[in-house]
Amino acid sequence: EEYCEDSPSILSDVWLAVQGPKSLYLGSTWEWESRNFSSVVSLEEASSTLQQLLHKTSLVYPKITNWTIMGAQAGVRAMPPLTPQGSFPLLGCIDELVGGNSSSKYWLIGGLGARGLLYHGWLGKLTAQAVLSSNEGVLPPELTFWKKMKNK
Repeated sequence: EEYCEDSPSILSDVWLAVQGPKSLYLGSTWEWESRNFSSVVSLEEASSTLQQLLHKTSLVYPKITNWTIMGAQAGVRAMPPLTPQGSFPLLGCIDELVGGNSSSKYWLIGGLGARGLLYHGWLGKLTAQAVLSSNEGVLPPELTFWKKMKNK
């Protein structure tokens, strides 16, 4: 069964990212204390995680239970620092961090966390404006605050 091409990606307790009418990415789970950075997932772990994700996903998209799972993969999500206002993505020019001596050549978009699915387009547009104008000052200060933090 196909997922309609004009159907939305879904963000709830789980997320579905549409890749085409017969292809979706489904995620994710959290293991806060894990020190395993490998993308390889054992069959046992994949099966257990799949059951968790399918149960949660079927609550918002019941037809997912009819789909065939093609594979499982793990990853690490880099999270931005927590501020009193919450976590914000990290944007900005990083020339000084990579040893560049040119102006506005290297830029960072990171720390999107679980909301990257929602904010990637907006953040890309903001960063494009900053890059094209060579002016980091056009970015909201909440997204460049990390540059003012002391190394800890």
